[in-house]
Amino acid sequence: MAHADNKQFREFCRFLGDEWRGRRHHSYSVPLRGKSSAWSKMVNGNWSAIGLGDAQSKYNWNGRSFFENKAELDKFSGELQSSIRRNSNKDVCDISRGVMRWGGVDNKHRQKRTFAWIELNSDEIVKKLTESVSSIKEESTSLNAFDGGNLIMNSTMTKIVSLADPEQRIVIYDGRVGSALGFFVARFAEERDLEQHDIVDQLLFAVDPQSKRNPSTRRIRFPRLFGKDRDRCHATMVRWATRVIGQVAKDCDVDPRKIEAGLFMWDYDVSAEPPPLL
Repeated sequence: MAHADNKQFREFCRFLGDEWRGRRHHSYSVPLRGKSSAWSKMVNGNWSAIGLGDAQSKYNWNGRSFFENKAELDKFSGELQSSIRRNSNKDVCDISRGVMRWGGVDNKHRQKRTFAWIELNSDEIVKKLTESVSSIKEESTSLNAFDGGNLIMNSTMTKIVSLADPEQRIVIYDGRVGSALGFFVARFAEERDLEQHDIVDQLLFAVDPQSKRNPSTRRIRFPRLFGKDRDRCHATMVRWATRVIGQVAKDCDVDPRKIEAGLFMWDYDVSAEPPPLL
């Protein structure tokens, strides 16, 4: 990363650290029907937070708190890494499917490609996951292996690869985490009067294209998380987000999973946030 790029990267990390400890207000309505019904009842139909740290403290997934979910993730991570060390492809496949169930990404129709990839690589998935982890963490390594065949990366695989990392540094980059990072990059740009061409590539995070989660503004338009070369694009986003969140976690002396969780909660809905996309 060039010197100028690195300077802006550091400035953004400081900005995001301030947001972690900050007082920015954010709120949205939570639907009473569907998967969010139990959560909606808990928050009386409206979720709100003041700052990213407060957002993390109000984390909810599957009706459970951050610490309840973190305990389950730690269990998955320990079992997955143990299976990788033992070179047990069968156990890794079984645990990966368990992670998919936890993440709500185990619909065999919608996740057909991921299920097919796991099945196709069932005899060498330990090797494939190890390669995925090392490629993302080593920034000088090309990510061309994430071609949709040899290696894949999507909102499902990012969970499995993150938990396969023995150092637990790799971020779970799904549409909500990515779009929340975009939201804060957009605020960063507004405060500094920066336009699209002023933002370094490493901060132009690919985002969830649905309207309530698209943080694009008049100034900044973020790329879609899906589309051509989607696996390589997603792997690149995992790498960039891991670098940003890792630095902020270090600066703020906080578990990276907490920052990830705060971002996840923030971007359930950003449609009410100004300025609108024109």
